[in-house]
Amino acid sequence: MKKLTSILALTLMLVLALTSCSSNREFTDLTYSEKIDDHIIWKVIKTDDMNGSPASINILDIDMNKFEGDIVLAWYKNELVKTSDIAQQYHGLAAINGSFFDMKVGGSVLFLQENGTVIAETNDRIEFINESAYAKDKNGVVMILERPESDWKYNPAYDDIIVSGPLLMFDNELTDLDSVKFNINRHPRTALGITDKYHLILVAVDGRHAEAAGMNMWELQTFMDKLGCSEALNFDGGGSTTMYIEGKTENGVVNYPSDNKKYDHEGERSVANGIVVTGD
Repeated sequence: MKKLTSILALTLMLVLALTSCSSNREFTDLTYSEKIDDHIIWKVIKTDDMNGSPASINILDIDMNKFEGDIVLAWYKNELVKTSDIAQQYHGLAAINGSFFDMKVGGSVLFLQENGTVIAETNDRIEFINESAYAKDKNGVVMILERPESDWKYNPAYDDIIVSGPLLMFDNELTDLDSVKFNINRHPRTALGITDKYHLILVAVDGRHAEAAGMNMWELQTFMDKLGCSEALNFDGGGSTTMYIEGKTENGVVNYPSDNKKYDHEGERSVANGIVVTGD
């Protein structure tokens, strides 16, 4: 009996150890990694088992301490443009889609300030998508802001502000997330984070494919935490989720957008704004 108990205990310890290793690997094992600029690394994770489902994730890691290019907030008021076309119009090395927009006529539905000028006021009052913003101050420092008590309005301290949400992390703390369908269900997701070492992290999580299940908001939050972010927010996802890297595919799209319901690089949705990484 003692021998059987010892064997069972050893087996349990082995299972726990393997489970623990698998849990860690799902966030750290890269299928592919490439330097696309002196201070930008493109990382790809593809696995059959992340959170119990297949995953395809593209990550851009930009060392803002040394990067000599620019992070540009691109926007369109009365039209919709594919993220790859936005990137090419701004001569970008890379780009991701931005925040929420009017899918019929274009234009942001949330507060947007670019180069010190208010472009759009808040038209959509859904609480959880209004609780944070990506911003760049007058010195070119990028950051994530919490919603001020006075709500979003012109702020002379910043060149760029684009509101989005939910806020996933702030000041090294995971935020409380609302239990709404938008957060609970798995979807393609776009996210932006900043690390304590001042790296800008851009993420495109594929979903709505047999090869990529997407993430719910808690999974995305945990993922951004594992990537080392101290602040992070969710951008518009679903069919909008797109990452572009110049020259890496025929159209530059490196993820698998879902709008055409095919697991290829052609299913981009036209959007109203994006974040573009330009060279020096």
